[in-house]
Amino acid sequence: MRVIALLLLGAVVLPAQVFASGISVRPFLIDVSLVPRESTTETILVESNYELRNATVYATVNEITVGTDGAIKEFVTPVMTDRTNTVTSWIEITRGQIKLAAGESAEIPLSIKVHPFAEPGEYHAFIGLVPTSKRFQAEEVALAGEADGVIVKITVTDERKDAMRITSMTVDRIVAREDERKVEITVANSGDMASAPQGELIFYDSRGREVVAVPVNQTAESINPDEEKTFTAIIPLDNDIGQFKANVNLLYGENQRASLYDTTSFFMIPIQYLLMLIGFFTLLIIVLLLLMRNRRDQYVNTADGDDVPMYIKDGYAANPHDHDIDLTK
Repeated sequence: MRVIALLLLGAVVLPAQVFASGISVRPFLIDVSLVPRESTTETILVESNYELRNATVYATVNEITVGTDGAIKEFVTPVMTDRTNTVTSWIEITRGQIKLAAGESAEIPLSIKVHPFAEPGEYHAFIGLVPTSKRFQAEEVALAGEADGVIVKITVTDERKDAMRITSMTVDRIVAREDERKVEITVANSGDMASAPQGELIFYDSRGREVVAVPVNQTAESINPDEEKTFTAIIPLDNDIGQFKANVNLLYGENQRASLYDTTSFFMIPIQYLLMLIGFFTLLIIVLLLLMRNRRDQYVNTADGDDVPMYIKDGYAANPHDHDIDLTK
């Protein structure tokens, strides 16, 4: 019974030890930087350490997490629902048997093609190479962390661009009523990624002194690529009167912050002042018309159309000799 037990133990334990030492794999690490949709092909060298027999090797692909020291922390359970960020779905390597004679070596091509919509970041996979007669045994040994293999590090760089521009900044030239106290700022996203421009709208008086500032897009509303949105800011001036200038300064961007600037001018006059001004000019026009009419009555047109002033003393009858011109003739 003791002999049988030792044989059974050898059948279970020794193969696992042979799996780890029966072959040599190079390189230890494959480190590539790619952009979404980009592909590359690397080579893995597998060499048999057996001297008297052939070896059958199976390759397994496993997603892993790596610590700051570069050591494997854990094997991640395969997830096939999201191929966007599943690194194992980007890797192609022969899954069939790799036949090696004693002391023979072989170059195994490893193809990597990043998903078109992969998120930027670092991804790690372990290519386990196990000499065994069954695939499921190779997978078990690899998941147990006892297989020789290659760590594949894929860095997906972010090539997307942040690009925005202010297409318009509008305000009424004369602001009088409450419903006219607004500044509309339209921003268009011409980049490759969504972003939320935020900043402030600063108001200056005619002397260039800052009066007040209000936030723009305080709720961080995002703009998708190839879209545009209009943000509205209310002018916080109440009874101020005169010419003012509004400057907008917005920051946007995920990869690199950038600024947007624009400016516009307007004249501020409250409605009560505007009505008073209209009333004043109306009264002034009426007074001028009355004065012109009274002065017109003091002139008499001659036959030639010229105006000649007539001076007649009150209380006396008209005497032609008192005038230069006798109009009765």
